[in-house]
Amino acid sequence: MAGLLLKNVAKLYPNGGVGVKDFSLEIGDGEFTVLVGPAGSGKSTLLRMIGGLEDISLGDIYIGGVRVNDLEPRERNVAMIFRNYMLYPQMTVYENLAFGLKLTGCGKNEMHQRVTETAELLEIGHLLETPSEQVTGIDRYKVVVGRALARRPQVLLMDDPMIRLDGQLRREMRQGLADLHHRLGVTVVYVTEDASEAMLLGTRLAVIRDGVLEQTGTPEEIIRKPQNRFVAEYFSCPPMNVLAVEVEEKDGKAVLKAAENRGVFSEENSRILIDGGYAGKEIIIAIRPEDIHVEAECVKKWGDNLIHACAEACEADAQGAYMTFQIGDESLRAKVPEEGKIHPGDQVTLAVDPSKVYIFDKDTQKAIG
Repeated sequence: MAGLLLKNVAKLYPNGGVGVKDFSLEIGDGEFTVLVGPAGSGKSTLLRMIGGLEDISLGDIYIGGVRVNDLEPRERNVAMIFRNYMLYPQMTVYENLAFGLKLTGCGKNEMHQRVTETAELLEIGHLLETPSEQVTGIDRYKVVVGRALARRPQVLLMDDPMIRLDGQLRREMRQGLADLHHRLGVTVVYVTEDASEAMLLGTRLAVIRDGVLEQTGTPEEIIRKPQNRFVAEYFSCPPMNVLAVEVEEKDGKAVLKAAENRGVFSEENSRILIDGGYAGKEIIIAIRPEDIHVEAECVKKWGDNLIHACAEACEADAQGAYMTFQIGDESLRAKVPEEGKIHPGDQVTLAVDPSKVYIFDKDTQKAIG
């Protein structure tokens, strides 16, 4: 296996359009890197450039230390699984796994060895003589992955291969793929729009918007230290509460003002705001619903960070119950206990954990600090 390096890569179109802009990223050997972002952000274009299916307008791509800009797809030693992946129905599982090897002129003995080794790794050896149309669920997906891996590629490229799957099958596929990567250690570049899927699969994420790399890091780094408002909101489910607030200075510390409510920042954020000259200015804050609390012990614990609000509507999902509250002209959502539910119209005191408040510059939308 091998690592992957992209240096100032760009995709420019004759009409002046930009598909990918000045994109640099280093992917280590054996990493599972997910390119994640909204539709049309350039993820699939970038993947196809790595695989040699799209020309590179600017920059360089290295696979295993070798510059591949001018190499044909078959010369790059990568395998690609597309969104419309399928098995050849007239073939057995063995024949499907061997198909790519035949095209490369692999000898019969070596081909048999690779197919059987791959099947053993994927735990589908018992299916080798089974007609592919009889293979279903996670086993079918394993055959698709195995057909790519049997070629011993340096990098496996996957273009949102689970986009057409729903519900339980998609969850099984995600877990199965994560387990496979852990066992095989192959370098993977995976494309998806689904932030939750990216968090589950990736050892590293590359967040893309409008062809630009917004942030890269481990899932934990992306969640804990979003570098701008877009990243923070994209990786929040349910959606973050985003408010414009004024920063006031009191006794050398930063205090936020929202409607008639005032609260304090964490010591770190307070110092950053004061040192950055934000006193008297408006900023954007973002708070996840689970970091706004109605429990009495939280109201006591964070007594300097209280919000007086009117309850509006309650919704419940698999993650719990969420209530919408009105604060002046703004509204926000908070996770609430399911027992003894708050009712619409109730006047409620909410407490905010100051260490969980994200702060962004109002003009640049970038994280402050």
